[in-house]
Amino acid sequence: MIYIKENYLGNKTVVIQVDGILDRESIPILRNIFTDHLGEKVSLDLQGLLHISREGRTFLREFEGKITLIDPSRFMDKQ
Repeated sequence: MIYIKENYLGNKTVVIQVDGILDRESIPILRNIFTDHLGEKVSLDLQGLLHISREGRTFLREFEGKITLIDPSRFMDKQ
């Protein structure tokens, strides 16, 4: 299960806070939110995540350079 909260900071900047588990089932939800914010500066706050599956890590790597990850070290350094 995943919980997503969008925080608008102005100047077309949004921080997306994600809590729970990022896996195959939750990827489409997060992808839709990213699509909604095309053209904006997007930061993804991973501090509340409990687990990211292999598919979740692959998904986030697709967006490297397009979004800023906050606190990725616990999850993204593993293959």
